[in-house]
Amino acid sequence: MMNINELLERARNWDKLAIAKLITMAEEGVELPIQVVRRSHVIGITGPPGSGKSTLIYTMARKIPQDRKVAILTIDPSSPFTGGSFMGNRIRMQELTSRSNIYIRSMATRGIRGGLNYATIAAINILEYAGADYIFLETVGAGQSDTDVKYVADTILVLVPPLSGDEIQALKSGLMEIGDIYVVSKSDNQASESTYRDLMAMVDMMKEIKGDEWRPVVLKVSGLYGYGVDELLRVIDGRFMELMKSGKLDSALVGRRVLEMRLYAYDLLEKGLNEMKDLERDVASGKLSPQDAARRLFSFSKPRLDHVAVAVKNIDDAARKFKDLGFRVSDPIIVEEQGVKVVMVYLGNTKIELLEPLGPETTVAKFIEKRGEGIHHIALEVGNINEFIEKVKGAGLTITGEPSRGAEGIVTFIHPKSLNGVLLELVQHLSLNE
Repeated sequence: MMNINELLERARNWDKLAIAKLITMAEEGVELPIQVVRRSHVIGITGPPGSGKSTLIYTMARKIPQDRKVAILTIDPSSPFTGGSFMGNRIRMQELTSRSNIYIRSMATRGIRGGLNYATIAAINILEYAGADYIFLETVGAGQSDTDVKYVADTILVLVPPLSGDEIQALKSGLMEIGDIYVVSKSDNQASESTYRDLMAMVDMMKEIKGDEWRPVVLKVSGLYGYGVDELLRVIDGRFMELMKSGKLDSALVGRRVLEMRLYAYDLLEKGLNEMKDLERDVASGKLSPQDAARRLFSFSKPRLDHVAVAVKNIDDAARKFKDLGFRVSDPIIVEEQGVKVVMVYLGNTKIELLEPLGPETTVAKFIEKRGEGIHHIALEVGNINEFIEKVKGAGLTITGEPSRGAEGIVTFIHPKSLNGVLLELVQHLSLNE
């Protein structure tokens, strides 16, 4: 069995089997050690279902010289049963798979609203690493939600079939604003001239709104009969040369990286959802509120660090210092039950809680008198505080008292004498309706 380095080396030599294995690994969540260097022209092809996207890609790929490497990714709706590609557009292009310079792969959206998912971005990175000259990315074509392609593709083709006056209006605030080349597909149809005029009028209107820098092209093409395809390829290649000269080809990689991060987060969330069927049942039965269930999901139903509490003598002075460092700081609140004034300092993934005693006989005042200012306790967020207390007792640890309302929600403490000197607070955040 080949290791990743061997696969990467073979992929660099346009070994289609190695490329396929690497993309499968990316779909399974393996993070590949690939440094992307811009060399490919990524061409997004979108438009309404039935507008002829697959047929046009097939015809263009056949016309591209065989000394040029061509990759075709067709993004299809996910199967509701397997999660895989539902339509399988590779069937339409079966003839192309025998050509050594052409690699074709169908991929599923996995339910992502913007039309792409993390594995698609990873596949583009792999194909660019492998030296593809053209990467054609055929999107689902699901209207205004199918617009993430603008963050990935260097050139976007929007296909509009004849007799699409209503579709042009419907798409105007979505797909019709992201195109670089607008293609009247199926132009062998006599009605294509009317659609062409409508698109030209739309483009002229958008130029007035966006200014001279917005320069899309409108072409009439028939993928079935090859009409206009040579001209389309010349326009595509001309745009690629412009992007290279202007440096925009490299800058487009920034948008791809940011989208890759966002889609990877969606992927992690989806995996978490799949593992949290118990939460769905609890929400359905009314045992949990949707808000509380969502909070538990993001912590994967495991305790997580909620905050670190610091005892201070002067909370206003301490809060000012954190503000000067650029942190977001809450307004102070009084928690009579615990005898403290509280201010929260918000970090990226947790918080620092500043505690000032309300009087000399409070627990925090005695802590400062004995040990001085400093870390008072560590707080963990738990999904159900009463259930976690049972775990604490089962482990032979001691709870300081019954749960009570604190600054963060319902809280209690594990006594430091039973936990190696650490005062550990347990926090259950309240839902909005609690």
